[in-house]
Amino acid sequence: MLGSPIIDQTASRTPGLDLRIGFRRDLAQTLVDRARHLPEPDRYLIEGVFRDGRSIAELAAMWGDNPEPGRSPKSLRRRLHRLVDRLNSPRYLLVAEYRDRWAPMRRRVATACVLHGMSLREAADALDTSLHTVRRHFDAVVAIADALRGGVVS
Repeated sequence: MLGSPIIDQTASRTPGLDLRIGFRRDLAQTLVDRARHLPEPDRYLIEGVFRDGRSIAELAAMWGDNPEPGRSPKSLRRRLHRLVDRLNSPRYLLVAEYRDRWAPMRRRVATACVLHGMSLREAADALDTSLHTVRRHFDAVVAIADALRGGVVS
């Protein structure tokens, strides 16, 4: 069916993300590589911190003195932590690798919910489809990810 990918469970755990101390270069490069599937603002945040070495305060200042909601240093830091967790999740890796093999609607739902981090309701609005359809396809993606992680699919 999908082959037998090896999903390293230890690599899926997010290392301690303390931005006050250095972040291993290989882990930072992995995050930057995986960020290519993210929407632009999220990708720029990951690249700014982990590729360019900018601080959260610098990135927040780039949006000006009166940042929009969600662009303060505190909210950017929270967003960065959530993005790193998502980039390191086995589900993200699965969708990034296998979504081209799926039916169009499942691919769009997986991209919106897993890669872009939308809620099911936000994805339904963005894809102009019902919440039921989004939930059904998202549940299928979760089942595939669980089956692959458990070694059920060969």
